[in-house]
Amino acid sequence: MLLLVTQPLWADVSATLGQNTIYEGDTVTLIIETSDRNHDGEPGLAVLQQDFEILGTRNSQQTQIINGRRTDKRQWHVELAPRNSGTITVPAISVGNDKTEPLQLSVKNQPAAVAAGSGQPVFVKAHVEPGDGSVYVQQQIHYTLRLFYREALAEGSFDGLEIEHALIERLGDDNRFRTTVNGEQYQVLERRYAIFPEQSGKLVIPAVVFNGRMSGEPLQRGRSSDMSSMMNRFFGERMLRGPGKRIRLRSDAITLEVKPRPVSYSGTHWLPSEQLVLNDSWADGPPEFRAGEPVTRTITLEAKGLESSHLPDISMPEATGMRLYPEKPEHTTRTDGEWVYGSTQQSVAYVPTATGRITLPEIRVDWWDTATQQQRSAVMPAWEVNVLAAEGGTGEAPPPVVDEVDQTDVVADVAAGAQQREFAYFWKLLFAALALFLPVLLWIVWRHRSGQVSEEVKSSPVASARQQLKAAADALEKACQQHDSQAAARALLQWAEARWPDEPPRNLGSLVQRLTTGVEEIRGLEQALYAADVANWQGEALWQVFSKGLEAVASESPARQESLSPLYPDWNAR
Repeated sequence: MLLLVTQPLWADVSATLGQNTIYEGDTVTLIIETSDRNHDGEPGLAVLQQDFEILGTRNSQQTQIINGRRTDKRQWHVELAPRNSGTITVPAISVGNDKTEPLQLSVKNQPAAVAAGSGQPVFVKAHVEPGDGSVYVQQQIHYTLRLFYREALAEGSFDGLEIEHALIERLGDDNRFRTTVNGEQYQVLERRYAIFPEQSGKLVIPAVVFNGRMSGEPLQRGRSSDMSSMMNRFFGERMLRGPGKRIRLRSDAITLEVKPRPVSYSGTHWLPSEQLVLNDSWADGPPEFRAGEPVTRTITLEAKGLESSHLPDISMPEATGMRLYPEKPEHTTRTDGEWVYGSTQQSVAYVPTATGRITLPEIRVDWWDTATQQQRSAVMPAWEVNVLAAEGGTGEAPPPVVDEVDQTDVVADVAAGAQQREFAYFWKLLFAALALFLPVLLWIVWRHRSGQVSEEVKSSPVASARQQLKAAADALEKACQQHDSQAAARALLQWAEARWPDEPPRNLGSLVQRLTTGVEEIRGLEQALYAADVANWQGEALWQVFSKGLEAVASESPARQESLSPLYPDWNAR
């Protein structure tokens, strides 16, 4: 009972590094954190002196009270300078009776490009990984921008990074540290980006411009200037500087050769990733099944080095004796400051239609391992489930329940029916009079609102959807005539978004899964997008099958099947 009403007597201690990879001469910040407000112990930093020089330590304490619950946090920021290069282990550090987990730090040799910029008070350098020509289309490229300065800066900012035919995402907040370049001390501001090339061929990362202003020299003060001395003590020397010199610096432009999807790759979707995993909510085994009762299963696909927009919807294979009712998939993208992690989560309800043993097929996703340069597969093994009979039944769907009616109620209903028939003649006469007057009234209303109705029809959702379908079809026809694969893909997805406004497909692979016609032509378009020469794509075949109408596959649910099959380009709108 005392443990339930008092604060815990143990500390939750953790340690993280501001950067996991640095260069020779750089400093790194070690952050030690504890959540115990009664912990008075200090970190035992002596174990760090063998491999690091401790440059300084600062600590902070935070307290939050949310909904009556108090949360305390205490942090120590330790600035370290590694004594050697290579992989260094940051040992476990004691804080009171607790210890942190050991950490790994990689210290690399200083790049020659950075050393070449030394001697200047301020310079900018850019770096990409991988830079050895092993970049594939849609693969994450690490782009790091560093500002080196050994004189104070009053202000400054980078221009935005814009790259044609590429998706760009910033990775976390800026990092700040110190480094030594050719014996000179520099402050460094580091900014990281993830770049995803959308087509093969040359990828040009343009120069990034830094606009700033250096702090001016301190203003001269007379030997007997009491006023200047007072201003210096009140505002500080920093406030008594000149306007300073404006600077404009540019990083080097970088050109990469992006390779297309390998010919040997046989997967349905092109997924270049450092790591791809499938997770099943049934990790410990499937639950108990009973005929007619739904059981929910959630599959999560997560890829390291891909955004969620690059991931296909998870295809849940059908199983004999089982109906599937999938929910709308959820897509999320996160970053740990170095990598982008895209994930898609698909939940589906299984409803058995019979008893006995039923096999749920395996789920397989093919992907390209960028670390080993080979094709791999993430596989969720098949499950064999035993479906029991419904409680109190035989496993078949229960018949409709019909309530028994008491005989006295039937007699009362007959008597009430006879009374109601007495009023039937009166209501018939009333309805006949209304039937004669109603057409005249409707004609008057129609004449009055004829102009307004036409405008409402034009702005109605149906008319708007038809306009979107017509615009997408026109754009697709033009793209096919010009053999423009990029424009054709955009037009197809715009058309699909108008057809499925509540659940539009996110890519061509998802669109193919919903169609029975035009599958080969759309897959050919998708392959052309990742090919080395996108100009070889011919659009006649795609336009020919589209102009005849596209038909959808049978939906998992009857309600969705009515709204999806068949699908045509809506030529009435053209």
